Amino acid sequence: MVQNAWRVVDCTQLEGKLRYTRGRLLVCPAEGNKAEIPLAQLAVVLLGQRASCSTALLFQLAQYGVSVMLCDWRGVPAGALHSWSDTASVVTRRHHAQVEMSKPRCKNAWAQIVKSKIRGQAHCLDLRDRHGGEELRALAKTVRSGDSTNVEGQAARKYWQWLFDEKEKFHRSPGSGEGRNSQLDYAYAVLRGFVVRSICAAGLAPTFGVNHHNRANYFCLADDLIEPYRPAVDRQVALMDIDEDGLSPQTKKDLVNAVNTQFDKNGLTIPSSIDAFAQQFGIYCESKDRMLSVPVFGGDDEER
Repeated sequence: MVQNAWRVVDCTQLEGKLRYTRGRLLVCPAEGNKAEIPLAQLAVVLLGQRASCSTALLFQLAQYGVSVMLCDWRGVPAGALHSWSDTASVVTRRHHAQVEMSKPRCKNAWAQIVKSKIRGQAHCLDLRDRHGGEELRALAKTVRSGDSTNVEGQAARKYWQWLFDEKEKFHRSPGSGEGRNSQLDYAYAVLRGFVVRSICAAGLAPTFGVNHHNRANYFCLADDLIEPYRPAVDRQVALMDIDEDGLSPQTKKDLVNAVNTQFDKNGLTIPSSIDAFAQQFGIYCESKDRMLSVPVFGGDDEER
């Protein structure tokens, strides 16, 4: 059995059952219409905690080389079921490609990611009617392979000074649990969940990053690929009021919604763009693209 498509079925929000019938996956929601999908077209099934399925279905998915991701309430994979057959060729091929990717290609990828992040930060400042956008764009042009001169850090120091109102006297301090920092930390955690899910769905190993390398961190790649999307979330956080007494339930809900907003000029949402970027990174790992194409918040017409 050979897969003829790279299709991901997201059942993380499904309340209902998944069944097997004559070579097809049958999705049966508690309310609404059923859907049938040929197993031969599937690559990944994402399962949430309110969906149920039989071992018979799991066996058939394994026979077709389909990976099953078991996800938490945020949609973040907590575990996975992978086929032992040789049909899951995309996953195997991409894992090998990640391990074997040369240092120059890793450094090139990280440089493109940093450039895109800084250009996204510039766009965020523009949307906030803040000064500094052009200065950040100029900085982005100075990024070299592997960001050897830490332009990312230089841009961040300026960006955080300019993003919020001066009266807030904001200082970025991850984990402090205070005001804007707690909002950003929570929003980034939700965003990271989307990135992890997209990485797994793209058949990539989240352990192998291009810049982040930490044996205690299973999601190094997520901490690389998340970077271009932070400015889009920053902008949403900047539009919100500050919770003086911590994050209220409503604020948390608003922050979750903030991670599902429009990302680029083509109308793609942040999660949709992340899905496409993860697939693009997989193609880059396999040396099918000379340079990694990285999305930019708000779109980007500049030459790289």
